[in-house]
Amino acid sequence: MKKVVRSILTGCLLLVFSAGIALAADLPAKDVKILNEASIPLYKGAEFTNGGLGDEVMGARFASSAPVEDVRKFYREKFPGWALNDQYGSWILYNGEPGGGPAAYMGKQQISVRVEKNLPDWFGLGKNMTTEIMIVVPPK
Repeated sequence: MKKVVRSILTGCLLLVFSAGIALAADLPAKDVKILNEASIPLYKGAEFTNGGLGDEVMGARFASSAPVEDVRKFYREKFPGWALNDQYGSWILYNGEPGGGPAAYMGKQQISVRVEKNLPDWFGLGKNMTTEIMIVVPPK
């Protein structure tokens, strides 16, 4: 019981002292395994920021300093058979049938790439890390 209380208090203190900025971290090994099994490569130099794959969390966010169009081209070339939803300012590449709006890609493997100027402030990244890459691999 003491160990549980100590762990909870330690966690609370860490939250208090690190409030405000969440720092980018390494992609957990279980998530690397899920990406490998799904055959989804990471864009070169992309940094994991938050999220995860498998279990209850099935989306991971990455940041890159590369131009959005370069990252989009990379994933489009890797997955030429995947459908693309580029309506309403979004760019979502997904493993499914084209058309149908959000219902077509919900619950499917997907990669979203867009500009997010807040990434550096949110995760303590370099100011040029403004290309957001979201990868979703739904649980099997």
